[in-house]
Amino acid sequence: MKTKTETVQDVFFKKLKEVMPPSIGMAEEIAELLNVSIDSAYRRIRGETALGINEIYTITKKYGVSLDNIFSSLGDTVTFKYTKLVDSKENFTKYLSGILNHLKTLNSFPERKLFYVAEELPIFYSFFNKILTEFKLFYWQRSVLNLQEYQSQKFKFGVVDGALIDLAHNCYLEYRKTPSVEIWTSETIFTVTKQIEHYAESGVFENKQDALTLIATLKEMTGYLKECADTGRKEISDKTENFQLYHSEVVLGTNCIYLNVANAKHAYISFNTMNSLNTNNNEFCEETEHWVKNIIKKSTLISGVAEKQRYQFFSKLNGYIDECERKIKSV
Repeated sequence: MKTKTETVQDVFFKKLKEVMPPSIGMAEEIAELLNVSIDSAYRRIRGETALGINEIYTITKKYGVSLDNIFSSLGDTVTFKYTKLVDSKENFTKYLSGILNHLKTLNSFPERKLFYVAEELPIFYSFFNKILTEFKLFYWQRSVLNLQEYQSQKFKFGVVDGALIDLAHNCYLEYRKTPSVEIWTSETIFTVTKQIEHYAESGVFENKQDALTLIATLKEMTGYLKECADTGRKEISDKTENFQLYHSEVVLGTNCIYLNVANAKHAYISFNTMNSLNTNNNEFCEETEHWVKNIIKKSTLISGVAEKQRYQFFSKLNGYIDECERKIKSV
């Protein structure tokens, strides 16, 4: 019996299946996206009807299927996706919505794991609670995106749109459901302490007490992180261990997220402070996976085991926070 030769369209739907939540029927989803009948959707999936360029665009826009994986065999050419953030509050909302939707899609798969190489505070911990979330959103919009309405505004709680705070905090809550491996250095906390310290010394806080409230929040966050490291779980109610924390003494050089979900791989590389380029290009993701595993080999696992090393790590982390607190009190 002659075997059917796999076409580009076959590969496209194979890649689509890898990124679609398992609870969603492909034919039904294609029919709804393209506004065609179920029978027409099946004909496209079977390759009996060719997909139009506009149909491919509609599908890839929602599911982010990487066309370079399909059309290119070159190992040195990679297509990335990102959300434009410059000078637009609307784009910032879109950016946060994208993070939340990616996490929800990831958590719809039973087999999933997220690896986070954290040179700086992982973005999800920036949204640990609404106090820290509001500060980080203010800082990014004022000092990174340079949004005009924030340039003459001093920081005080209540100045950032509540809906934006809720959206960002929901990203953190969704992240708590995601099985994760995190690689930190002792200096990972530096970014946020320096931001608080800089604003305090520059008179950006309307009230010094707000800066000290943020310091208390950081201590609460590191306390939660230590609890996760102690138990190997993100939630006390979790039945299985779903969290690993590594301490790296090597300078990491970048923030990087690597996802392994079902049979698909994804990589997110940071740029422009808090934005990221993402791709599911096979060769790039495999190289990223190799790099992450090498970092892990050179790091010390401090969750669940290595109690002494874990104590030393968190003591150093909290030492930086205490030093920041002393500087703020002296301003």
